Amino acid sequence: MLSKSKKSEVVISKARSPKECFIKGMQQLGGITDYISEGDQVFIKFNLNLPGGFPTNTNIDVLEALILSCKEAGADKIFLGSFPKRGIPIKIISDFLNLEEHFKMLGAELVFLDNSENFNNRDLNQDNLKKIKYESLTKIQINDNEVFIPNIILNSNKLISVNQINVNPLFKLNLSILNSFSIIPPKNQVIGKNLQRKPVNDQYKKELITKILDVFTIKQPDLVINDLFYVLEGAGPFIYKDSNLKKTGLMVFGSDAVSVDIVTLNVLNINSDESELISLAQNRNINVPKLSDIKILGEKLEDSTNQIELCVSELTNISTKNVSIKSGKYCSGCFKQAYHLLNFMKTYMGKDLKYNIDNSFLIGKNPLEPEKKGNIFLFGDCPINSTKDYDFRNIIIEPKKKAEKKTKIKRINESKSKKRLKIKKKPNRNILDLPGCPPKIFTCLELMLKYFGKKNVPNLNLFLNLNRNWTTGKLIEKLKSWEEL
Repeated sequence: MLSKSKKSEVVISKARSPKECFIKGMQQLGGITDYISEGDQVFIKFNLNLPGGFPTNTNIDVLEALILSCKEAGADKIFLGSFPKRGIPIKIISDFLNLEEHFKMLGAELVFLDNSENFNNRDLNQDNLKKIKYESLTKIQINDNEVFIPNIILNSNKLISVNQINVNPLFKLNLSILNSFSIIPPKNQVIGKNLQRKPVNDQYKKELITKILDVFTIKQPDLVINDLFYVLEGAGPFIYKDSNLKKTGLMVFGSDAVSVDIVTLNVLNINSDESELISLAQNRNINVPKLSDIKILGEKLEDSTNQIELCVSELTNISTKNVSIKSGKYCSGCFKQAYHLLNFMKTYMGKDLKYNIDNSFLIGKNPLEPEKKGNIFLFGDCPINSTKDYDFRNIIIEPKKKAEKKTKIKRINESKSKKRLKIKKKPNRNILDLPGCPPKIFTCLELMLKYFGKKNVPNLNLFLNLNRNWTTGKLIEKLKSWEEL
């Protein structure tokens, strides 16, 4: 942690290629030997997700340059790793991208933090996996949170964070503080369901930030590299229809993650006071310097600023074909999941939705009543539970002789004496519950496929079939068992 009396140094590097930008930035920061000593065990924390287009993961060229630099500085062992999204084994990503072999050729080792390299070993049963888990992880209690940290990270002499900057629907940008959060298993990252949680207070986001900062304080990186050479703007951090690739040619380096994040925010023309991660860190005994107290080396900040388009802050601004969004009061957890689901639908289900019209997407507590009783999606437990008495729940059945009786009323003025027609109702079957607090995206997609039928949403069916090839089978079952132990 940075001493309050010491002025933090942060480098802004600019070059023609990511590799050149990294080399130049490290030189301006004083060289890799200021951070890596001979005989060190180094762990490089990078971004690891299913390949979804560039640049959702850390730039491989930058990782290569960093590994070679650490070797030149005399590092004894160099490990790389991260936990991806929940339910995705690292082994699957590694095999698809050939990461294990690639890093091995460079003299480094990809670490399977989820032990998924062992899942195909027929000699290992669940008891064996349980033993491996407890031998590879350390349980740490911090404040009210209990998390598991891989021993290989805790025992490494140096921790380096290489973080791909993209826009983020909850935190404006994927800052290095967020990158540190995925050193713990995905199950530990989840904010548990709290029946007393009120959406209006957004307790979900407060609990999430608390947990992120808790994990950050366990082991802070010795060197931080925020890579914004290429940035996804508009819609991110994954590639969607509204995403746009912006080239800044910049990277930001430093030994203090908070200072690096503050400079990164300002480079992208975002006031660091607007970042809840940064502002709430001050209440956690984490030093948060003012921008004026950070010594900026390399490129001048005023010459490096770039204007980027952030994620939408209102779900109604995601214009998905033939989908009307009706909102009530919702928390950040449901907002984030709905943001990704709606962007997915807009990106991959355009043709599906072209022929499935009149869709209403209800989110939050007490959402507005949909105008049409077509396909109604109730996203999350809040709309499912708070719309029990809504009109859309029932369809009115008009009597067959209604038109004939109306004609008679016009001919003879007997409206007062005429008996009122009985209104009959039947339950609206065009309602799909997408339960959860918040719901899981792939669970929602599977439910939508079942609701519409495979023939009616061929694009969704194709996507889920491809996804099942990645994320089903014995590997997934063993991963689920491992995470639940």
